Amino acid sequence: MAYIRLAEVETDLKNAVARHGIGHLLSVDIAVVYNPNSRSRAVARIWGLNKIFQEVYGLRPLYVVELLRHFAELSCEARVRAVAHELAHIPSTGSGALRPHNRYFWRDYRRYVKLFKCDDFPSLKKQL
Repeated sequence: MAYIRLAEVETDLKNAVARHGIGHLLSVDIAVVYNPNSRSRAVARIWGLNKIFQEVYGLRPLYVVELLRHFAELSCEARVRAVAHELAHIPSTGSGALRPHNRYFWRDYRRYVKLFKCDDFPSLKKQL
């Protein structure tokens, strides 16, 4: 499996989160990787580091947004919506857990879609 770390997208993400004042996303580490070899029909997914690993190894909450092969086929606006969708899975506690598709998820998703624009993520305008 060949994951490609997208440091530019990570930087854009941190800048957009800071610009729009989404505090709980600033307090966690979020890595972004591209997986061109995925056979999934999904365009992206998010991974969180379980609490037990955080406690045992003394780590902060960590999240990885994995962009899959079909992500590259999307328009910039659709890419931003996909990233917003994955970020909405991060609960306001930023504990390393993942939020299901509940009302708080949809509340945050709608908020992020309104806030984030393609101009916030210049790296998503480029071809992956």
